Amino acid sequence: MLASDLSPMAMTFLAMCGGSPSPYPDDDMTSTGIRCSEYQMMIDIEKEFGQACSTSAQCDQVIEVSDSCPTANPVVSISYDAVHLIDMIEEAEMAGCDIDYGSRGDCDSDAEPVCFFGSCTWE
Repeated sequence: MLASDLSPMAMTFLAMCGGSPSPYPDDDMTSTGIRCSEYQMMIDIEKEFGQACSTSAQCDQVIEVSDSCPTANPVVSISYDAVHLIDMIEEAEMAGCDIDYGSRGDCDSDAEPVCFFGSCTWE
């Protein structure tokens, strides 16, 4: 995926926040022309957008990023088209970025996706 293939939400973010030097001095440009910190911000925005929900039944799409910790996998609304998010995650990982998905840290295999205060998460 090229930067031009980013979703409108991510492109808006880059237009507003991109272009300035990275706040991380060791955050070098990747081979894609995007810094890991920029990938992190774009993924966070896409993930937050995709987690919007009104009922727990909507929280039925799990983005597989961890084989060993189920609650590290972001859960998004079934109505969210996760193609951009998945492509961005794959591109960031192939560029060597270590993305933080906001795991709750307990790796509970019995956790269930729920809508909590308008956002899909694990319970």
